[in-house]
Amino acid sequence: MSNNKNKLVTVVDSTSEVGDFVTRALLKEGYKVRALTRNIESNAAKALKNLDAEVVKCSDTDSPANIQAALIDTEVIFYPTNFWSSFEKEVEYGIKFVDAALSVKTVKHYVFHGLISCKTVSNDKYSVPHFDLKYRVEQHLRKVSKENPNFISSFIYSPFYMQNFSSIFTPKRSTTINGTYTISMPLEESKPLDMVDIKDIGPIVAGIIANPSKYSGVVVPLAGEKLTGDQICQVFTKVTGKQVKYNYIPPATFRTFAFPYANEIASMFQFFSEFGAFNDLDTTLASSIHKLTSLEDYLISTKFRFE
Repeated sequence: MSNNKNKLVTVVDSTSEVGDFVTRALLKEGYKVRALTRNIESNAAKALKNLDAEVVKCSDTDSPANIQAALIDTEVIFYPTNFWSSFEKEVEYGIKFVDAALSVKTVKHYVFHGLISCKTVSNDKYSVPHFDLKYRVEQHLRKVSKENPNFISSFIYSPFYMQNFSSIFTPKRSTTINGTYTISMPLEESKPLDMVDIKDIGPIVAGIIANPSKYSGVVVPLAGEKLTGDQICQVFTKVTGKQVKYNYIPPATFRTFAFPYANEIASMFQFFSEFGAFNDLDTTLASSIHKLTSLEDYLISTKFRFE
């Protein structure tokens, strides 16, 4: 086991989907992991404890003093902010956690799970808060690292999760053609969608932690596969044997749908259609760390089935 594996890595929000996969991947690699969570009695927290993670009650909503206490002896932090639980306070909580971590002298490397700034890239054409707020936290973290060279920061960006095909964008049975399914999204037909399997985030984070100087200040975009709507449907058809067709929903129509954040999701897809998930970032970095899952392999490994 390398010296790197003796580092104590603290994973924030460890029982979230991303945090859980990262914690498990780091434990598998032999790292000592402290798993921070709001509820240490949850089934997810108990499962991590059974894998030998050190489970500690703490979240980014806590006081700076509580955060500092939870980070004692930590050398590396993985922090995925969660807009969907923090909303407009995401920046406040994110900055507070960075500043608290800086005061813990053992912390040398801060890996932040962020997103590209849609407002910046599009010159204010598109506003997508769950992207743009993360970028504001990233800007603060970069400033802190610049002012404190021994406090290294690294960044990973995720695109559309393949897991979304089992939730908000699950294929629906056609009401007009028997035995046919449709995938409906506000993504222009000719534009490819960047996708990743959430499980791939863990090995990528492990690779970044193992090489802090190499990834200091670097954004690693998690570009697993890039397919148009029709190509996505072709993969579903190949794996399931069911006929799957793509249905483009104009963003203006999508915005009228009666579910939370339909307007924001529509803007996100408009940004994707025009700029992609990563704009001009180097999308080869992640695959040089870990082989990323294709959509076909994801559907096979998860034994995807239609409703």
